[in-house]
This record gives sequence, C-alpha cells and structure tokens, in this order.
Amino acid sequence: MSKKPVGMAQRFAHVGQSHQVFELSNRIEELEEELRQIRANPASDTENEELNRQLEALATQLSQQGGEHDIPFNQIKPDPDQPRTVFPPELIQARAKSLREEGQLNPAIVLPKDGWYQLFDGELRWRSGPIAGLQTLRCVFLTQESLDKLDRTALFDRQLTTSIQAEKLHPFDLANGLVKLMVLQYPELQDQVEEIPNLLSAAVQRLKRSDKAADLDSIRIANRDRQKDWLETAGLNSVEELWIFSTILDKQLNPISVSSNIFPLLNLPADLQNLIRQTGLEGSKVLELKRLSPKFLGADQQTSEKIREQVTQKVLEDKLSLSHIRKLVNQTIQAQNPPQSPSKDRKASTTLQLIQSIQPTTIDKNHLAELRKALYAKLQEIDAVLNM
Repeated sequence: MSKKPVGMAQRFAHVGQSHQVFELSNRIEELEEELRQIRANPASDTENEELNRQLEALATQLSQQGGEHDIPFNQIKPDPDQPRTVFPPELIQARAKSLREEGQLNPAIVLPKDGWYQLFDGELRWRSGPIAGLQTLRCVFLTQESLDKLDRTALFDRQLTTSIQAEKLHPFDLANGLVKLMVLQYPELQDQVEEIPNLLSAAVQRLKRSDKAADLDSIRIANRDRQKDWLETAGLNSVEELWIFSTILDKQLNPISVSSNIFPLLNLPADLQNLIRQTGLEGSKVLELKRLSPKFLGADQQTSEKIREQVTQKVLEDKLSLSHIRKLVNQTIQAQNPPQSPSKDRKASTTLQLIQSIQPTTIDKNHLAELRKALYAKLQEIDAVLNM
C-alpha cells in the first residue's frame, strides 16, 4: 500500500545505517549517470526506448529507497523547464481512460519542495488523473542533490529531441523550445532573443538567392560533421546566424520550414496562446486567426479581440478545416475594410515612386541595413494581404 508523504529527514533517517539502502543509493547514482549520458547525445528510436527504460528503472530504484507516496494532485506542479506545454484534450482523455481501466502502472517522479512537489517525469499522468477520478498521484522522490547533478542544458536538449521524434510536440512548443535551447547553448543570444526569428529569416532569404537553400533537405539529416562543414561554407553573415542554424539542423529540422511555419507562432497574442494550450488547435489554423488583428481589420485592439473571439468560437464549434478558416478570415477582414478611396490609391502610387527612386549607393551602410529591415517587414505584410 502506498504511503502518505512524510518529511525528508524522517524519510531518510536510516540511510546511513543500512547497507542495503547504501547499495541502492549507488545503483541510483549509476542510473542517473546513464540517464545523463543518454540525454547528452542525439536520440534515435532505440535510444528513446532506452531513455524510457532508464526512467522506469530510476523510478523503481527510487521506490525501493524512499518508497512510493500518494500525493494530492493540487500539491504537485509541472516542471517549468519542460518543453512541452500543449496537451490536447483528446490525449488527456485517452490517458484518463487508460488510468480508469488499468490503473497507474508506473509512479511519477517528483522533486520535494517546501510544502509542494515539482514534476520531473509524468506530467500527462498528472493532468489525466483527476479526469479519471483519482484523488492522488503515486510518486517516488528525486532529491535536489540528484537533480543538481544533471546537465540542465543537455536535459532540456534531450527532452526537446524526444518530443520532436515522438511527434508529440505542438509547433507552438517547438518554437519556444528551439529559442530556449539556442539561449541555453549560446548564452550570448540572450540579449537578442526577439531578433532570432528576423536573423533566421534574413539568412534564409540570402540562401535562397544563392541557391544554397536547396541543400537544406539533405543537410538537415546529415551527421554533425557534415552539417558543420556545410555551415562553414554556406555564407552565413554572423556567428549568431551560425548558432541559430546549428541548433535547428541538429534537431533534423529545415530552417526554411522553421522560419515560415514555426517561428511565426512566437509572437501570438495571449488569447491565441491560451487557445493552443486549451485545445491543441493546429499551428497553421492559429496563424490564420492571428490575422484578425488591428492591422488587417482596421479596428482598435478591443474590437479586434472581440471579432477574433467570435471567429475562433465558430472554428471550434464547426471544426473547420484550414481552407474554410482561411476563407472565413478573409471574409471577415473584407467586411471590416471598405474599398479604398481614390486618395488612398494616389498615396500608394506616390509611395511606389518614392521606393523606386531610392539610390542604395548614396546611403551609408548602417542606414541601408535599417532600410532593408523595414522594407522586408513591409514585404511580409504585403505578402500576407496578397495571399488572402
């Protein structure tokens, strides 16, 4: 029978006096070291199975040392460093069904804190348990000392890799996870976090112009040495671009796809972030809803949010496809924007003439770089309107 949570001092008071527990402690350290080694290297399907095996073995050894404990769900909090934050309702319901029918097969691993517990492994069980009618989660304890021995960068890297390869990571989590991993691996990027998507986009455009972009489909699945050789000759303009590409390619992802389909999810308004976390709605559909903004609707922020909420509700209730969502968003935008007046047409013509009159050779490089950035941002807005 599972025990009730007890104090750390009481739980381990006999450790130094028991040869059996001493041997268990040594085995736990061995398992933790194996776990660190697995998490520090690129994952294959076999290695992912090995990771799960090691987690189960670690849980078993921790159970033998400290016992298993039934902990109320409201005393447990998720790991803030876990790359996965999106758990679609159907996934939670499926796990809840399994818990009802088969029970909790393996204990979760938690880290005791001051009056609460932080998850190390088992978040889906934690989320699904209450729906299954459970009052507590069966857990084993990981000590802070053991956790401190883990390389947190390597751990997050491995968690992200495992989630990507298991195809369980929402593009929203992937976008945030990639940026976080870049900063963990290259702390110098911390002050440029918001610029990472722009740096990637600019580099991708240059590669397309030089035909280097055609290499990316094969380079992304190449070994690290080949990726490194390619990066050194790709024509990247800065070490920051090199770091960004290196992290993306290491996850066997195409930087072009990340720039076009993943990173646009980084700057979602709060309501769309909550929508993803609560429903797991596909990233491509969310990006269509993102267009219902003051910029495209020609309305203030409050009105735009209300319109977006109404359209989102219809999308969820009717389970609309991507093409139907795009059509609905286009119709909504058009309904909010009357036809342009002749004066607006004249303004557009004047702006076009002004752009065409620019002489790059007469502008210093610093201002020219700012001009390029502004024109590129405006070009993206134009593309979005033309693709409506």
